[in-house]
Amino acid sequence: MTGSSGDGRAAGVPGLSPNVLLLGLIFCGIGFGIGAGALAGSGAAFVFLMTGWVLGQCLHEYGHARAAHHCGLAPTGALTLDPLRAPAPVATMLLPALFTILGGIGFPSGAGVPPEAGLSRGRQSAVAAAGPAMSFAFLLTLALLYSLTSAEAETLRAVLAVSVLFQGTALVLGLMPVPGLDGYGILRPWLPDSGTAILSWTDRMARHPSLVLLGLFLASSAFTRPLFRASLLLTETFGIDLTDVIAGFRLVRLW
Repeated sequence: MTGSSGDGRAAGVPGLSPNVLLLGLIFCGIGFGIGAGALAGSGAAFVFLMTGWVLGQCLHEYGHARAAHHCGLAPTGALTLDPLRAPAPVATMLLPALFTILGGIGFPSGAGVPPEAGLSRGRQSAVAAAGPAMSFAFLLTLALLYSLTSAEAETLRAVLAVSVLFQGTALVLGLMPVPGLDGYGILRPWLPDSGTAILSWTDRMARHPSLVLLGLFLASSAFTRPLFRASLLLTETFGIDLTDVIAGFRLVRLW
């Protein structure tokens, strides 16, 4: 009998986790309650936003894990979509969620995909790119839900709009060529070996990408302005009204 082992390395591909099914139920239930007018206020909007955020992170890590398994690597717990079985859950789930709450901006996963021995450079880049691809698919899903929501459901449109914005900022950030983020992971296999000392330093930096990003945000507001502009441009491209983004942003802020 084949099942998922405790370390997430079963012979077969593990099935969906009950935890992610519960997250999906909460996300859909609260979204329906907000749309129907049964739930209102910042509390419900905040739970909806953060539940969707965690689901997006689970899908992001699933993308990496699915691509890695397709390339011949052993299946991992990330294939269950369980946030507790993601690789380095503190870096991939807890810290990004905490920084998202405190900073009011979507932070990407804080654990980059390490170079996999035995994979070609193209496959290493593909594994690194699969996470952002899943994040983009989730962003499109949220944008579709927004477009299908009636104009009368103003609160639901607002929280969906800010959810799209947060996914957009995380996607833009994650694709930056910063050590530890997916943008660096895509480029890393193609960098020349002549810069071994530099690569060694950047690989060490890649172990703490969340702290690197936090430092950039604290050090310079010039870093955040282009990020917001790029993220807003992305949301507007998919038909998200800026007034809904602003209303949703005010609604989900609890402080």
